[in-house]
Amino acid sequence: MDEPVIRARGIYKSFDGLPVVEDFTIELRRGAVAGIVGPNGAGKTTILRILAGLLEPDRGLVERRGRVGYVPQDDMLLPWLTIRGNIELGLKARHVPVEERRRRVAEAAELLGLTDYLDMYPGRVSGGTRRKAAIARALVLQPDALLLDEPYTGLDRRSVEALQGFIRRIRREGIAVLLVSHQLAELVEVADTVYVVTERPARIRGVLDLTRPGARERIMELLTPLLTGEA
Repeated sequence: MDEPVIRARGIYKSFDGLPVVEDFTIELRRGAVAGIVGPNGAGKTTILRILAGLLEPDRGLVERRGRVGYVPQDDMLLPWLTIRGNIELGLKARHVPVEERRRRVAEAAELLGLTDYLDMYPGRVSGGTRRKAAIARALVLQPDALLLDEPYTGLDRRSVEALQGFIRRIRREGIAVLLVSHQLAELVEVADTVYVVTERPARIRGVLDLTRPGARERIMELLTPLLTGEA
């Protein structure tokens, strides 16, 4: 792990005068996998959107070194394009040559198990396949950090295992990954660090280092007081 790909300090964001994120700080290094957990509606998606550069914080500092890919909760695939067409959409917008587009799409499809679905339309495939296509669409842009909002939603066990393998592989390539997920068992399998946030406005209640001996085995014991506010 090298220098931080994303560093945020003291982030504050409000909508219509109501604070949503308050004094949030995070550092995400190359090859690291981190997670953010907390109550529904706490502001976790807002945090991801700020880190991705899609929202500006009202206060605080966000530094990005390299490209940041963001995959929202909704796959947002265009129904009139095939899975292939959706995955290469950003590449076309960046005028990437055809042969290079094909190569990147093929590699991402193989990595995520999408090869057999490339010529199908979103309405003809499962929710899990659409989810993986949305991830592939971000991956082909060769990000230095990949931000995933509820990536396990709609995936069966086989697809979850494939996604876990994908995350482990791209981290070995030096890509930083940040996940928001309510599926703690899956998150804990791949994350090094978990940021636990409060109810809205989202503040950091605790940070868990899962690389410490026994931390993964004791994760619920460690998380419970943080999630319930008893820490």
